[in-house]
Amino acid sequence: MTEAEKTKLLEQIERWNDAGEFSRCIQAIEAVPETERDYLLTLKLSRAYSNLAVLGDRRIHGEDGKVDMTPLRHAIQLLESIRSQGEKDPYWNARMGYSTLMAYSSAATAYEYAKHWLALVPDDPAAQKLVRDCEEYLEEEKALELDLKEREEIIRKETPDDVKKRGGICK
Repeated sequence: MTEAEKTKLLEQIERWNDAGEFSRCIQAIEAVPETERDYLLTLKLSRAYSNLAVLGDRRIHGEDGKVDMTPLRHAIQLLESIRSQGEKDPYWNARMGYSTLMAYSSAATAYEYAKHWLALVPDDPAAQKLVRDCEEYLEEEKALELDLKEREEIIRKETPDDVKKRGGICK
């Protein structure tokens, strides 16, 4: 693929991405032999899979909160395949932060990528927002964990001794 062809492809991918045509982005990039896909094309392919997973083509999932985990896991695998080139790239950290935030039940992993992204570009409002969002999610997770522990303690205290001796309510 010549540089001119690559430039044209990248411009088309951006137009499709902006239009929410993530499957078209995937098809176009995957039509390029894997041996010819460089860091940038792999990064764009990961973005397309992540956006497809979270938003759906034409953003059909943008409001319903549905996430298709199969393409999201593939997006993360693609990012992992270019980790050595991407770790110092703000955009790679952004993609990894967003993808892991949606893929895992905890914001802890995403928070590490978000902080790294912010360290690379401290003035980036999107990086600042992802860091704040992750901090809020982590606080919520901590509160839920504490709430669960408190409920378990209340149940232990209020469970009659004869039930405890039998090993539980269901026995």
